[in-house]
Amino acid sequence: MEKDLITQALQEVVLKGGKGLPEVQQYLLMRYRIQTENLVLSKRLEKMLNEEKAVA
Repeated sequence: MEKDLITQALQEVVLKGGKGLPEVQQYLLMRYRIQTENLVLSKRLEKMLNEEKAVA
């Protein structure tokens, strides 16, 4: 199953690039014109990290 744009952006910018959530917000806005709140991104990132811990 393909991941959605927000999850892909979090993986690219935060996990691979080592940048913060404001950079993810800017990336999504500039590339896809998607406006997101910081709370939404932080919850998504937390969920992704918890899933990775469960797999490992």
